[in-house]
Amino acid sequence: MRSDGVRQVHLVAMVQAPTSQYAEGWRHPASRTDWLDVGYYTDLARTLERGCFDMVFLPDSLAVPEDHAGDVGTTLRTGGKGAVVLDPLVVLSAMAAVTTHLGLGATVSTTFTPPYAIARSMLSLDHLSGGRAAWNVVTSTTDEQARNFGLDAIPAKADRYDSADRVVQTVLDLWDSWSPGALVLDAEGRRFADPALVHRTPDRGGPVRSRGPLSLPRSPQGRPVLMQAGASARGRRFAGRWAEVVFSIAGSAEAMRQERAALRRAAVEADRDPDDVLFLPAVQPVVGATHEDAAATLAELESHVDEQDALAKLGRLLHAPAEELDPAASGAELVQRHRGSTGSDGFEEHLVAVCRAGGMTVRDLALRQVIDQLKPRPLGDPEQVADELCELVDSAAADGFVVTFPVVPSSVDDFVDGVVPALQRRGRLRRDYSGRHLRSHLAG
Repeated sequence: MRSDGVRQVHLVAMVQAPTSQYAEGWRHPASRTDWLDVGYYTDLARTLERGCFDMVFLPDSLAVPEDHAGDVGTTLRTGGKGAVVLDPLVVLSAMAAVTTHLGLGATVSTTFTPPYAIARSMLSLDHLSGGRAAWNVVTSTTDEQARNFGLDAIPAKADRYDSADRVVQTVLDLWDSWSPGALVLDAEGRRFADPALVHRTPDRGGPVRSRGPLSLPRSPQGRPVLMQAGASARGRRFAGRWAEVVFSIAGSAEAMRQERAALRRAAVEADRDPDDVLFLPAVQPVVGATHEDAAATLAELESHVDEQDALAKLGRLLHAPAEELDPAASGAELVQRHRGSTGSDGFEEHLVAVCRAGGMTVRDLALRQVIDQLKPRPLGDPEQVADELCELVDSAAADGFVVTFPVVPSSVDDFVDGVVPALQRRGRLRRDYSGRHLRSHLAG
């Protein structure tokens, strides 16, 4: 919030090529197809920095998603999300090299990655970018991911979050193992670092330990920012304890308000200031020169969706066999029959709520799932989209947004060249960065 009380709109871009949140993105004629080339990401980073985004963050998938029979064929045949996923830390390192201010969020799992490895890789990105790194903390959710790391199945949710609490604490201890000023670099005095300012980590007991110290000095921004996306009750408690930026999927303004209020209560219960946690629900704007142009763009996006492919993707997501995918049946009932299939209670609750609110059939659910994953879809000219985003912030539904783009680069350009200036004219978005560190962007 500015000193005059005007609430700023925080913007974070979520990028997951080649499908992103619009599952047909890889085959759309306006989409770039060089998503295995570094230029795809460096061009995107420059555009987002031109748009004064706080940060770009990259989700991750540690397995090709399987269907109910353990087959990866549907994902590979349809180009489903997770078919091809580059390592976020490698991609963000390339994006860091061509930007100066844009924050860089990497997804790393606490279930499969030791805390020392997390601490070192995230802090390496933070130093190389001049203090712009964020760690999107995930616990992972599926058995196929677990099997890729030598486990028979994913641990129970409660166990994953209990372990994540210990991993995050250990990572923070490692990041704090070098005190400010520990790196001396006194050439004449022949003193590289001050040993008195470098410490072992506290022994907190339990199964997750790292003796330390970390082999890197303290972060330029104090420590990398912590981001999290848990929407279940347990995930919300975890976010209230640790997260500084929370990404959420909510189907309506009222759902956003309820989730934001619950998150703020969780922060208070963890003895934190709720204003230290930014709540950023996901949106997928469709922008045109006029409202009619935007509607035409949406219709064109929908025209590329094949209904049978969409049903197959929904079946893969819910681990539902083909005979259960009656297009005219209730979408909510289908999700309810397959609760637990995605590994995310919060996501499944969102699917059920949106289906019930809209009376959605299985067909409706399948089509919406491949177009925008049931996220709110601000639609119109730049002024209309900016108005809707500002209204959500002003009504306590959001502190900003995780923005997804159906087609890269055209959807990104439409937003950056249209909606960003509209927000800036309202005084709701910076016209330039006031600092280099990600924390300075998030502080507004």
